[in-house]
Amino acid sequence: MFSSKYIFETRNTRYWRYLKTSFVLSIALLLLYTTLCVVFILFSRSENKVASDHFFKKPPDLIVVFTGDYGRISYALNKSEEYRQPHLFVTGVFSKNTVNSLLTSLKVSERFDSRLIEIDYLARNTVENAIATIRYLRSKKTMNNILLISHDYHIMRIKLIINTILRPTDNYQFYYMGIDSDYLRTRNLKVLITEAFKLMRTFGFLLFWDPQ
Repeated sequence: MFSSKYIFETRNTRYWRYLKTSFVLSIALLLLYTTLCVVFILFSRSENKVASDHFFKKPPDLIVVFTGDYGRISYALNKSEEYRQPHLFVTGVFSKNTVNSLLTSLKVSERFDSRLIEIDYLARNTVENAIATIRYLRSKKTMNNILLISHDYHIMRIKLIINTILRPTDNYQFYYMGIDSDYLRTRNLKVLITEAFKLMRTFGFLLFWDPQ
């Protein structure tokens, strides 16, 4: 299929051989891509279980939420309430928002101590979210058990980035919790498909990363 069976190949035969080869390769790539997308979801569910088991009796020192999709901050606030309000760090926040405006817009301002919440405005992507988080932890010194929250499709890439940028001297234990997405919605399915490309692009970028 991939090479000619004939010493003298006609144009028509060559055309059909190329067509069949392209079809087989396209199917193989589609299956590989689909498998990777499914792995994202299964990976997130596995990390959710690990995090839930670990924080069953002892709450995290810090909850971190990476912004970038709907529902992450409210989900993190619910988890914070469940864990008796540990410190909360929100990275990648729009510049016009404040802690109080976020709490007010989510209608939870009376239930949370705003002094336990800090936000980062500078991060513009997942790598910068991770860098901002590590810098924040290094400035605090006393936070070691971290619960990091995002959507399920995002968790694998976040963990790859965190594990790459940590220094050997960093004594932090990260646990991850992914919000389940409804993949019957076209919008979420498109995000999942795009995430597979972003993971490969991030992996290539991190090959040249120096933790020092």
